[in-house]
Amino acid sequence: MLSIPHELSNKEARVSLGLQDRRDVEFLVRDVLKVGQVFDLPLYKGQDWETFEMVLDNAIKFAHEQVQPTNIVGDREGLRFEGGAVTTPAAFRPVYEAWREGGWIAIAESEEHGGIGLPRALAIHPVALLVGANVALFTLPGLCHGAGEMIAFAGNAAQKALFVPKLFSGEWGGTMCLTEPSAGSDVGAARTTAVQQPDGTWHIKGQKIFITWGEHDLTENIVYPVLARVEGDPAGTGGLSLFLVTKHRIDAQGKAIGRNGVKCAGIEHKMGIHGSPTCTMIFGEDAPAVGELLGEQRGGMKVMFKMMNTARIAVGLQAVALAEGAYRYAHQYALDRLQGSAPENFKNAAAPRISIVKHGDVRRMLLDMRTTVEGLRALMTFCALQHDISLGATGEAAERAEEIVGLLTPLCKGYASEVGFEAVSTSITVLGGHGFLRDHPLEQYLRDTVIARLYEGTTGIQSLDLVARKLGRRGGMALMDLLGRFDETIERARGAGLGALADRVQHAREMLGEGAMHLAGMGMSGDVAGPTLVAVPFMFLMGDAVMCWLHLWMATEAAQAADRTTFHKNKIAGAKHYISQAEPRIAGRLAALKTDDRSAYEYAFEGE
Repeated sequence: MLSIPHELSNKEARVSLGLQDRRDVEFLVRDVLKVGQVFDLPLYKGQDWETFEMVLDNAIKFAHEQVQPTNIVGDREGLRFEGGAVTTPAAFRPVYEAWREGGWIAIAESEEHGGIGLPRALAIHPVALLVGANVALFTLPGLCHGAGEMIAFAGNAAQKALFVPKLFSGEWGGTMCLTEPSAGSDVGAARTTAVQQPDGTWHIKGQKIFITWGEHDLTENIVYPVLARVEGDPAGTGGLSLFLVTKHRIDAQGKAIGRNGVKCAGIEHKMGIHGSPTCTMIFGEDAPAVGELLGEQRGGMKVMFKMMNTARIAVGLQAVALAEGAYRYAHQYALDRLQGSAPENFKNAAAPRISIVKHGDVRRMLLDMRTTVEGLRALMTFCALQHDISLGATGEAAERAEEIVGLLTPLCKGYASEVGFEAVSTSITVLGGHGFLRDHPLEQYLRDTVIARLYEGTTGIQSLDLVARKLGRRGGMALMDLLGRFDETIERARGAGLGALADRVQHAREMLGEGAMHLAGMGMSGDVAGPTLVAVPFMFLMGDAVMCWLHLWMATEAAQAADRTTFHKNKIAGAKHYISQAEPRIAGRLAALKTDDRSAYEYAFEGE
């Protein structure tokens, strides 16, 4: 048992039993996706498996020994807000400093930016360990990376030189300031203003809400990328610009020269992620909030989406990491918990009690969770691999990979956060009434997972992005590419002796295509309202189909292993379980989609 704070019970300590399946990760990146292919690209020259294994080993040690012990205590201690200042849980500071010193924020960035240039398809696995160990704390280094990446993308030379090293090292905190009281998903309705000054700086005035880590005591300064509108610029998202505001005003070398006109008016009292402050930030009320333009005027959303797309995948990773932690806890509990007798002895009251892992329904729930986690891990890694190729390759290969990333990003965020939440919920059921108690960490996992379905765009927003923008982009090129990859895997699976599973995935592939064509027909007919009703169901249909394909791919590699072990046999059995459950579910979703039910618009809600 790993050491954890003495005030936690032994039951709470069980959370230290496991965070990630190392064997599954290695099988996925080496044998299935063959991530080593990117080592031949100039961008990843010098990377190798030994580096990845070293990073993963260090992440396991850091996550278990330092990060995870702060998870429950951070949730219970929470935050204090007094006089405009936020005090974080006491255990967070030394761990955040260790996070910084370990270079974990920028492991996928170049050496120029303080990283080691690890391909993203490999980097997400040590990162997932840290996410699962304490998701509330992870959001700070995650935002540091996101803000740094955005400035590296759009900043001028001086901004890149000053801000990027501070953010990628975690010396300064990062945020994302989009949402306002009257402008949530409708970002274009933002009222925050920017007025240029004679010296070229800008004064920002307005209010932003739901700002994660908008105020805290873990870094010496905080960077606020703020969406605002210059007077006279058009309404809507096209008129928004992006500005860099800092908590403390700085000189050209980054030295603090006095407090800026930005303050925290309060923090939210949330269901979960209690150790992560969610702030209401006021700009320019008592004193000017001085900032500088990032990128071009009226180009704010283009720059912000650079951060948002990365953040959306990171949010999906949060759900996957928590689902895996919940599964591992429930699995160990099922091994230890004695309850009931074997089915053949159920009438014999004197029969020996057995571990609940031997009971059929518990086995079903555990396998549901495990195959969900393994499928989502494959989805996230495949998408990350395509991102690596889009950055490192050239020509058609890079373009093809970039289109696939765009198509799958809504699934990595929206679909993953939903089915990840469901897996965490199932873990509580495995424990029965005990799962409802704070003696076990699963109730916290559930509370912490809820937010993944909401921030960085709700599941509804993600599904509309998928249906309205991504499916038909460039004539549906990315979807056709994806379906072609299905076909390649199906053919290989038949050659590996998995014909029955291949038939099921072939059916799933056909239903995915049929569903997409039905949506295309709606669009061609000028139907605007219909797709809004079926966008989320379609995203679940597509997500289930993609997971079937990925499980078939993994099963095919397992079936072709020269030395087939229990691990490989389990891969095939897991794929059979997932696909046999998902195929009829996809059929039901398709049938419901094609009914073109409009009753949600016909129904008259009270007070409308």
